[in-house]
Amino acid sequence: MRTIIILILYVIIAILSIPMYLVEFLIRLISPMAAAKTAQTIVRAVFNLVMWISGCKKTIVGVENIPTDTPVMYAANHRGFYDIVLAYATVPTQTAFVSKISIKKMPCIAQWMYFLNCQFMDRGDVKQNLSIILNAIGLVKEGYSIYIAPEGTRNATDTLLDFKEGSMKISTKSGCPIVPVCLHGTEEIFENNLPWIHKGNIRIEYGEPIYPDKLDKETKKHLGSYVRNIVADMYQKGQKI
Repeated sequence: MRTIIILILYVIIAILSIPMYLVEFLIRLISPMAAAKTAQTIVRAVFNLVMWISGCKKTIVGVENIPTDTPVMYAANHRGFYDIVLAYATVPTQTAFVSKISIKKMPCIAQWMYFLNCQFMDRGDVKQNLSIILNAIGLVKEGYSIYIAPEGTRNATDTLLDFKEGSMKISTKSGCPIVPVCLHGTEEIFENNLPWIHKGNIRIEYGEPIYPDKLDKETKKHLGSYVRNIVADMYQKGQKI
């Protein structure tokens, strides 16, 4: 029943979005940031509704750790589709997500991601990946935070994959702090029960910000591993709660 309701909601939102696209385009002509803020407000409300209908009991930890006076790079583990739903419903800063390129083909969702300045990465194209990283660096300099899953793919095991060092350039080249993000249980809502949506407990934790310019040279050289270890430790501790 939850799955059917979510599908109906998707259709309704897709229809209602059509006139809203025009409004967003007009706002974007005047101020891209204003358009992004409007879009994020709408997306946050819709995603909170999606979680409620899905039967998600969400726990949010550490939002107070996120600097709000500067853009940040969120570096998160990636367990399932509801990672993005939960993250966008809780991030306090204006944020553009880095997503896999296949999402660009999804009607309605892709359009709202465009208004949010999200970047679509093709994992098999190194040159395109570099272009996306450069775009993300540019967005940070314009005042947007960036949310990325440095594992590079969904991983629902209890051992995190390596964090790709190239993703860390978003922080080191723009000068923004890194906020480690740890997600729990999101895969149980959908991926582990395909094709049905099941209720469950989901948790997101925001760690203390990391300032790469304050790290020693050797740690900064392997920044991906350093951030990965912090998120892995958050995950292990979260498993015991």
